[in-house]
Amino acid sequence: MISQYTGLKSISWIRGTTMTLETNSAAQSSVPAVTRAMAILDLIAAAGQAGMNVPEIAKSMDLAKSSTANICAALEGEGMLRRSDGRFTLGRRILSLAGDYLRSADHLSEFYALCRRSRLISREAARLALLDGTDVLYLARYEGTNPIRLTANIGDRFPAHVTATGKAVLSTLPDAVVEDRYRGKTFVPFTSRSLTSISELMSDLEKSRHRGYFMDDEETTIGVVCFAVPVVDIPGEPAQFAISATLLKARADELDHADIVEELQQIARALANPLSAHSL
Repeated sequence: MISQYTGLKSISWIRGTTMTLETNSAAQSSVPAVTRAMAILDLIAAAGQAGMNVPEIAKSMDLAKSSTANICAALEGEGMLRRSDGRFTLGRRILSLAGDYLRSADHLSEFYALCRRSRLISREAARLALLDGTDVLYLARYEGTNPIRLTANIGDRFPAHVTATGKAVLSTLPDAVVEDRYRGKTFVPFTSRSLTSISELMSDLEKSRHRGYFMDDEETTIGVVCFAVPVVDIPGEPAQFAISATLLKARADELDHADIVEELQQIARALANPLSAHSL
């Protein structure tokens, strides 16, 4: 899985704090603080939407609460973390930086090229996303001639259980892995059509596997539907990515869903095997 910190080699985001690297000697003394800051980001990323508070972080890392609080405050000040009710989760800036990096990746360039060459998808809104725990992180956003503005942007995270892309990637995991991943998790509904339990999710995944594609049927936004398929690099192995097409429900009702899904599957195969891309 692509890390959301991949390529973030600069530590300029901690300027203005006690971790600033101004001289060689200062750099040597600051490295442990930078290391702890990155470890805290990894820890909070793994906690997902639940986040962590200072005592939990300090205990997990065997750090003093005062040191932990100072590092978290510095990261919060730079937008790398956000705080709500005393709990920290990843801030939008880190996702924005990751999105900036990922936009330049060859895989993403190929996604945009394939979307442009597709007869139907070229007219719609398409997304490329990866699964991160029980969330999906959106890496690419293609806007066709019928774009939908109020949908996921690059760097946005959504709960996997309400998204077509999330379900598509989850479907490639063994059922036991999915159930374990969601053990103790709360299914927060976005709309009245959202799935609200592990049993509903497992049923949806099973039905969708047989159908051959996955849907967000007004589960994130009323009046908007998404179709998705996983990008399977190695048959039988879990996927990392999924691609989707997002349409207004009224427009989707006018189109043949099978045609949309077929083009998504063609794009997914081309992303998994670049040698097949010439067929699109």
